[in-house]
Amino acid sequence: MIWMILFVLPILFVVLYCAIPYTVRLFSEMDLRRRCRKERVLVLTYDDGPGEETTPKLLDLLDQHQAKATFYLVGKNVQIKGSILPRMQRAGHDLASHSQNHLNGWKVTPWRSLKDVLQGFSTLKRTNIDFALFRPPYGKINLLTWLAAARQRIHLGWWTIVSGDTCANLPDVASIVAMAERDGGGVVLMHDFDRSEERFFYVLELTARLLDLAESRGWKVMTQRELLRIR
Repeated sequence: MIWMILFVLPILFVVLYCAIPYTVRLFSEMDLRRRCRKERVLVLTYDDGPGEETTPKLLDLLDQHQAKATFYLVGKNVQIKGSILPRMQRAGHDLASHSQNHLNGWKVTPWRSLKDVLQGFSTLKRTNIDFALFRPPYGKINLLTWLAAARQRIHLGWWTIVSGDTCANLPDVASIVAMAERDGGGVVLMHDFDRSEERFFYVLELTARLLDLAESRGWKVMTQRELLRIR
């Protein structure tokens, strides 16, 4: 009996801690695809910023197209590079949380993961950012971080299209644009922290091509908060 309990408990822990939240994520992504296709919507999202060089250039590009995007901010970057935030807010972009230190919720202890998420929330609140969305780093949500977000009525911000801008070998921009066209829109995951020149231009080119696609197809470009109708 004891051996059976010792065998079952770890499995039960994994199911509760990771599997259930991950299943919720899968259903949420399916709902996002359905919404975007039905409503002909493109949502541009950027993680890990703000960046001192990349974010301002993206804002310039978005301004040219009169488009709004959702930026998932890392708390430690907000504290160091937060001078760009007022411009983002004035332009009507959606600012959201991406934790404090970008810890993988499946690779650190439960309490450390929870602390990282709550610190990220606190940093944005202290900066007077009205945020309603949280995107788990690496997409790794667990039971504690899921409940912490739910307790503060903060929604989870998933995606439907991965840009590949963090892959070792960058994909062809045209392949990502084709994916968005095939899906009839979508929520695109990109990153705006400062990196190599190649990745800087990749994100800018992909953003421009996606905006051109949306304009040519008559899609609406909106923030993720608007798509989910969160007030």
